[in-house]
Amino acid sequence: MWRLLGLLVAVIAVAGLTMSHGTPTAQAGDKQLICHVSPDEGDHIIEVSVNALPAHLENHGDCIINSTDRTLIEQPCDATDANGNDICDIQP
Repeated sequence: MWRLLGLLVAVIAVAGLTMSHGTPTAQAGDKQLICHVSPDEGDHIIEVSVNALPAHLENHGDCIINSTDRTLIEQPCDATDANGNDICDIQP
């Protein structure tokens, strides 16, 4: 019985450490404007969670817009990133 209790305490302690010292995640409001490549709709500006940013940059060919102006969302953009730094070469 004591071994089982000790094991339970150890599991709870490890879980607590993982939660408090694990990989930090983005806050709910952490968003980034990007130029999203869309063959159907044309390249346009969208806002994504910073957690989704790597997938958009690697898999879609999107690039980052250096702005926090949310009025740009859905505006056309140019997703050219010739120097490969993930930042759109032509900013709105």
